[in-house]
Amino acid sequence: MFVGAAASLAVAAGPSSALPEATAPASVYVVQGVAGSTVSVSVDGSVVDAHAAAKKIIGPLRLAPGSHTITVKLPGTAQGVTSTVKVARGTNLDVVVHRQVDPAATPVITSYQNNLGAVAKGSGRLAVAHVAAVGPADVRVNRKVLFANIASGEVLTLTVPAGTYPVDIVPTATTGPVVLGPVDLPVAADALTRVFAIGVASQGTMDAIVQVLPLPTRGNGVTPARVESGNGGQAVALIEQARARDAGSSQTSTLAAAAGALGLLTVLVSVGVRRRRQRGASTTG
Repeated sequence: MFVGAAASLAVAAGPSSALPEATAPASVYVVQGVAGSTVSVSVDGSVVDAHAAAKKIIGPLRLAPGSHTITVKLPGTAQGVTSTVKVARGTNLDVVVHRQVDPAATPVITSYQNNLGAVAKGSGRLAVAHVAAVGPADVRVNRKVLFANIASGEVLTLTVPAGTYPVDIVPTATTGPVVLGPVDLPVAADALTRVFAIGVASQGTMDAIVQVLPLPTRGNGVTPARVESGNGGQAVALIEQARARDAGSSQTSTLAAAAGALGLLTVLVSVGVRRRRQRGASTTG
């Protein structure tokens, strides 16, 4: 069981294809989410990383608009998976190879569009993807459910004040046992923080990959408190964030401080929201 360790920060700095910028408007990241394994990754038949260790992020790969074939193989075995990914001009995409809920099954590839739209200055966008060999799970912040009943392959996004948040993951509708965390998750200001929960809970290999992409900003820095979107579609939570009561302070409290010290955290579960389960595109080999 992965308890009490901090999530690792994986900054994209991998190889990219040699396509001219004018014909390569899409940015694609390949995320190696098969815990405990080293894989070979190819794009359109060309190897981009022959020995990608778990948690490695390859990219950004600059790909022309159209369809591209991503192939991932476990070296020394016949096991592998292939997915055809269609990209458009301006696309920013994560392509994640990961275990299914049944860890003995062939891994799958799931792709996610990254929302690089502007956020209010001083806030950050958080995207949490469940790509671990675990059944439906709840993501909790300071032991309060933030995202409920996330199935493997789903991702949800939220805009929050920049800060560090205590996060853990538990089987849905339970308080434990904890399958990941708690971890102190830093959400960067003016950025998209993407979190990929990977691993096999029954084997004690649960882990997290965290990557940050810069975002443009808008407005005067007033922190939004609205769930933006998600393609998991659960009845999700809303976070209300108040500023410090001291009139001379301009610093926004983090969720942990608000809940623990100032009592400024309110988690409201939206019980009347229609459930939309728009999963990422998964392909088995």
